[in-house]
Amino acid sequence: MDIVEEALCFGWVDGLHKSSDETGLAQRLTPRKENSNWTELNKERARRLIKLGLMTDEGQKVLPDLSPKSFKIIKPVKRALKRDPKVWDNFNQFPDLYQRVRVDGVQSRLKFSKPQSYKHRLHKLVKKTRANEMYGGWCDNGRLLHY
Repeated sequence: MDIVEEALCFGWVDGLHKSSDETGLAQRLTPRKENSNWTELNKERARRLIKLGLMTDEGQKVLPDLSPKSFKIIKPVKRALKRDPKVWDNFNQFPDLYQRVRVDGVQSRLKFSKPQSYKHRLHKLVKKTRANEMYGGWCDNGRLLHY
C-alpha cells in the first residue's frame, strides 16, 4: 500500500507534490469533500481497497458511484476514437481499466476548463491507440489488474 491508497482508506485525497528540500518531496493530503471529483484510477484503487477489507467507515462515507458502468465516454471523445476504424478497434482491445483511466484523463480537462490540455491529451490518446500502444500509469504496476 502507498500513501495514496492509505489516504483513500480514510477518506482523504492526495494533492500537490512539491520539493521540500534537496532530498525530499512533500505531498499534501486533505480530507475529501463529499461529492468531490474522483479519477477513474482512484475509483479502481477504492474498489481494490474495499475488496481487501482495508476501507474504513470514514473512507466509505465519501465514496462515489464505483460501478465501472457509471463511466461514460463523451460524444466528442468517442467520435475522435471512432473516426479511424483501426483506432477504434485497437481501443476496444485494450483492458477496460486502461480505457476508463485514459479517457478520464482526457475528459477531466474539460471539467476543469482546460481546452488546450484536452486537445493535447485527446490527440495523444488517438495517436498512441493508432500505434496500438498503451501508455502512462494506469494499473499501479499491475496491482489493479488482479486483486
